Amino acid sequence: MILYGRDLSPFVRRVAIWCALQDRAIERRKLAATDPVESQEITKVHPGTRVPALVLDDGAVLVESWAICDWLDETAGERRLVPASGRARRDCMQRIAMATAAAEKAVAMVYERNRRPEALHWPDWQARVAGQVRGALAALEAGAPATGFHGGARPDGSDIAIVCALQFVEATNPALLDPGFPRLAALAARAMEIEAFAGTKP
Repeated sequence: MILYGRDLSPFVRRVAIWCALQDRAIERRKLAATDPVESQEITKVHPGTRVPALVLDDGAVLVESWAICDWLDETAGERRLVPASGRARRDCMQRIAMATAAAEKAVAMVYERNRRPEALHWPDWQARVAGQVRGALAALEAGAPATGFHGGARPDGSDIAIVCALQFVEATNPALLDPGFPRLAALAARAMEIEAFAGTKP
């Protein structure tokens, strides 16, 4: 399988870690959708020029991290990273949803603050987006385990999504982490002891 996209993207990184924790061999094409040249290669597999895109061994192309990870779990057998059913599945999916909200708004902040010309910055909008990022992280902070992972001794899908979101914010707009999320930071530190996380940190 071939995964398109750079590890800076919390969504590409999520898929890369998911594959690694399921012992799936993938080839990486670390291309940026925002790069005029690299994006041409991405468009060949994803007409919307977005990442991640995962090309399967049979040539089929999967897009969007949630859909890709759903397929990975469906075909993973005992290595699935989201519980198959019941309250455990619901709770895991809700943590993933909250982490996705944090990541999506953090990406929006990158475009608003880091890419948009300064003359076009909109302080009120930036404040709103910053509040959304912090609000989602605060909710995740409140539910973060004191030891181990949400998945117990090993990370589950929500741990992956949370760490990817947190470290994307750290890499792109660290001021959004002020005054801090110590339980999430500790969770990320534990994850970084696993090569799948450490080897993809942006």
